Formats: sequence, C-alpha cells, structure tokens
Amino acid sequence: VTSEGVNVYLDVALRHVLGIDPKKESFTVKMTGGPDGDVAGNEIKILLREYGDNAKIVGIADHSGCAEDPEGLSHEELLRLVHENMNISHFNPAKLSGNGKLHLANTEEGILARNSMHNRLEADAFIPAGGRPSTLDMNNFRHFLKADGKPSSPLIVEAANLFLTPLARQALFDEAGVVIVKDSSANKGGVITSSYEICAAMLLTEEEFYENKDIIVDEVLDKLRSLAEMEAKLLFREFDNYPGE
Repeated sequence: VTSEGVNVYLDVALRHVLGIDPKKESFTVKMTGGPDGDVAGNEIKILLREYGDNAKIVGIADHSGCAEDPEGLSHEELLRLVHENMNISHFNPAKLSGNGKLHLANTEEGILARNSMHNRLEADAFIPAGGRPSTLDMNNFRHFLKADGKPSSPLIVEAANLFLTPLARQALFDEAGVVIVKDSSANKGGVITSSYEICAAMLLTEEEFYENKDIIVDEVLDKLRSLAEMEAKLLFREFDNYPGE
C-alpha cells in the first residue's frame, strides 16, 4: 500500500514536471532498496503492472550491491528476484545488455559503485525506497549533480523516510531545480490504509471481515490511489501558484 501511493505521486509528477505520459511514453527510473524490500519490491511490480515496457528501471542498489543498465534492467529477472525474495546481488548478469553491469558489495570497487549509484546514473526519476537516513545531506548533495550542474535526475519521489535531509532537499531545488515529492506525502499510503483497517476492526466481526475481505481490500486500494492523486495534484497546483514555497 505504501508503494501504491508512491507510484501515484510518481505518475502525477512525471506528467506535471517532465511532461511525460508514462502510459504512452518511455521513462527511466533509478531506485535504492532491493527487490526483496517491501516498498522497493512492490514498486517494481507496480511500475511493470501500470506501464509495462515504458518503465525502464536503469539501476537498483541495496545492501548487497547494485545492478545498472542504460537499456533498462530485465523486467523478467527483476520480478524473479521479487517473487523469490532475493536481493540485487542475485541478478543474473546474462540478463544485462552489453552496457549493463552488476556490482557486488564484497569488494572496495563494488561498494563504491553501490554507494554512488543514486548519484551517478542519469534517469528521469529517482525513487529512494531504501537506504540509510541522511544519505544525501549538505556535505554531499552536489554529488547528485553532473559536471554541468544539472541533476542526474530532475525528479525525486521519496518512498523511504529521511533519505534526504531537509537542508539537502532545499539546496537541490534552489541550485539545480530538482523537484522533490517529500516522504511525508509520497509514502503515507500505509498510514491511510491502517486507518481503514482500524475502522474495519471496529465495525465488523472477524468472520464478517473475512467474508468481505476481497471487496474491502479493493475498495481501500481504490480510495488510497484516489486520495494520493487528489493530494498530488493539489500540491503541484500550489507549487505552480506559489513558486519557492
């Protein structure tokens, strides 16, 4: 449910910020958080469900290493890792294009590649869906920028809490125009859903809940996506009306 909300924000932001219709046009994404992570793994599944081949995931990093491919990582292989609950180090190198690479965090070179993936790779959007708090701060936020000062991704949708510090978030916007959907909005689908779970527990017996579970789940997901879209569109409208606020 967290990833469902994150993806709605990504969809609205791609359209609003970059003028990309992800249902009709190709776009690129880089992510932290492995395919065995709850938020990252589900976001991979949702990206492929909603956009199919239009979604090119060019890089994924987790504690075990990183896989990167400018042609887009194999959807089939990513889904295999998600379903088998495996981290990115198990990505089959044979599934990479000629320009793809798999770096394992068991060497100094591999650790450096993993730790810098979110900065190095160019993509339309960056989704931090895992990683240490304050990974991007005031001491290193310029590493996210290319040599010409432009960002490696013009859009960040924060699926993980606290990946960026507040000062780094502001500095990336002020210096490079990076549009960032803050964690407190992007990933609160879980909080919304838990409220409905509490309501269901108060209104229904356990037996009644299980009798209606499929209907309840579908309706909560519809409500979640609707609320996320409403808020995303509102925030971007206010962003246009009051630049810099």
